[in-house]
Amino acid sequence: MASVDELKSLASSKLGFARTSNFLVELPSTFGANSLLGRIATLGGNELNILCSSATLPGKQILTHDRRIGMEFQKISYGYAVDDVSMTFYALNDYGAKKYFDNWMGRQIDEENHLAAWKDEYQRDVRIHQLRKPIFNKNIKAGPASINIGLGAGTVYSVLLVDAFPTTVSAIELNNELDGLVQVTVQLSYTRWKAINDPQGFISVSGGFGSLLS
Repeated sequence: MASVDELKSLASSKLGFARTSNFLVELPSTFGANSLLGRIATLGGNELNILCSSATLPGKQILTHDRRIGMEFQKISYGYAVDDVSMTFYALNDYGAKKYFDNWMGRQIDEENHLAAWKDEYQRDVRIHQLRKPIFNKNIKAGPASINIGLGAGTVYSVLLVDAFPTTVSAIELNNELDGLVQVTVQLSYTRWKAINDPQGFISVSGGFGSLLS
């Protein structure tokens, strides 16, 4: 069994442990150009992550069937299955996050004329990056607000969701008794995903409602 010192040494040699809060999401800028998110998306390709508070990296399951050989049964692979990816965004007072995904979903189905669009009209690639722990980090407090500024060393792991599109935009509960922040949760379906080599440095600025990474 490894000692604590051995664990610390290993973590140090690998630049520490991966953190769930160090991530970047890249969504297409095609949709919602008239909203805040749409305008931000045209600036540099990864700015839609500004309001993204959580995202899931996709998993994969190998599908098998049993094949009998003599008295034994062996599992044989014949395909794979993937689950939808979930993302949650904070909504500003222009509801840009909600309008962005409403617009994207509206490209899929014409509800008035009961028509479905061709997949090329709404399917887009989406990227999710696990980022390294910032090699420099400074916390700045101004009254009740707190801002962290970090200089990062690139990506640890990146995935490409091929031909992704939103299938669910969650309902939003409004409540007079709680003064909370509105969040929009979406489910993205996709054809397949693959790990990609996409190293990039980054500067992170995080505060009370999310992260800004560029």
